[in-house]
Amino acid sequence: MPKTAVHIAEPQIATTPKILVCNHPKANACGAETIYQGLITEARKLNIKVVVEPAKCGCSGTCDNGAFLSFPYMGVFYHKVKEGHIPTILNETVKQGKIVFPLLRLNPLQAIRGDLIWERATGCIMTMDSSYCMVEVAEYLIKFHYDESCGKCVPCRLGVQKLADLTSAIRCGQAPENAVKEMETLINLMMQAPYCAFAGKVSHIVLSILSNFKDEFETHIKEKRCPSGSCKIL
Repeated sequence: MPKTAVHIAEPQIATTPKILVCNHPKANACGAETIYQGLITEARKLNIKVVVEPAKCGCSGTCDNGAFLSFPYMGVFYHKVKEGHIPTILNETVKQGKIVFPLLRLNPLQAIRGDLIWERATGCIMTMDSSYCMVEVAEYLIKFHYDESCGKCVPCRLGVQKLADLTSAIRCGQAPENAVKEMETLINLMMQAPYCAFAGKVSHIVLSILSNFKDEFETHIKEKRCPSGSCKIL
């Protein structure tokens, strides 16, 4: 799938709707590439103004709920999108602003991050918009779970705190060069040693972010810059 947005409408029009399609080399089974190209072709055919863009997404290739679409201007995700849904999506969601409820993704993380899809079983992760910094996303999720931890066992209590410290340092450009390796070691410990499954819950999502977006972490560490331009590097 192409790595750049395809603008059916003029990009300077702020009110132009935007659709992001899950985008990963392994995302073949769900037909994401077909959906991506189909949206572009059908939008041109119907003369509907919309920007179709690859999403920031990590995928194992085993997801049964794709293809995923996000509509940042509406704040919603669609899932299980098939080629036959394309005309309905363009005519109803894009043109009329209506939600196609059978496709609406009710995110299990809604209370944590309504702008993020996370599937623990498959490791699939996708953001609402491609401009997100995944270091910031990881930091937010780690700190959220730290506040929820009971703190009774050391791997969870200290592990989550150490992960939070490392991601904060990475975001600010102050982390040691082995910070990613330290995070991976901590995550492995947290998945094996705690008394309950809570530490594993945060470990799995952070591991998925690291696995799919390690280059963003490395850029913060080695080049002292944020690829998304949203972090303040000290």
